[in-house]
Amino acid sequence: MNSRTILVVEDNLTSQYILKQLLAKFGYRAQIASSAEEALASAAYTRYDAVLMDLMLPGMDGIECAKRMREMDKHKDVYTPIIALTAMMDQREACIKAGMDDYLNKPYDIKDLRKMLLRWVFDPFHPNLNVLKEQLS
Repeated sequence: MNSRTILVVEDNLTSQYILKQLLAKFGYRAQIASSAEEALASAAYTRYDAVLMDLMLPGMDGIECAKRMREMDKHKDVYTPIIALTAMMDQREACIKAGMDDYLNKPYDIKDLRKMLLRWVFDPFHPNLNVLKEQLS
């Protein structure tokens, strides 16, 4: 199976582990970046199918990182969906303004994360049939 790769930008080790396990269960590969700077360096050389972005990061925050990723996308003529995952409930508007596509509050429901990924990372030529089947039942 040609699985999609998701860049997870998260500094909390427990959250990194949980997201990596969930993404594998959903049929995706996860690449972990512990900081915005690490994420930008990785995104400069790798095409990701989506980005899951925490907002509270050491150094540069997730909002600024998303803005810079959007600039990188323009120069590479690609579009990478960016989904905010954050406990900061009042940041939705700032996330969208920064170029993020969607937003999930922590703690999030696993089903909501699955639906979000299906919305933004669906590949009609390589559908994750297990996830689709569960969504329909």
